[in-house]
Amino acid sequence: MAKALERAIGRTMQQKRQQLCEIREEVEHLLDYLDVLEACAKDAGKPRLGHDELKKRYR
Repeated sequence: MAKALERAIGRTMQQKRQQLCEIREEVEHLLDYLDVLEACAKDAGKPRLGHDELKKRYR
């Protein structure tokens, strides 16, 4: 009984770790997107720059 419980807990922990990794990755992507949006807002009314140029400027 104890071994089965340990295996179940181990599987659950592995699943939660995987979910946490996926969430962290998604948050990083959203923060990058937000950085680009903020850069665009700061540059409103100025000559347009490409996506890569904006990321270089504000990183």
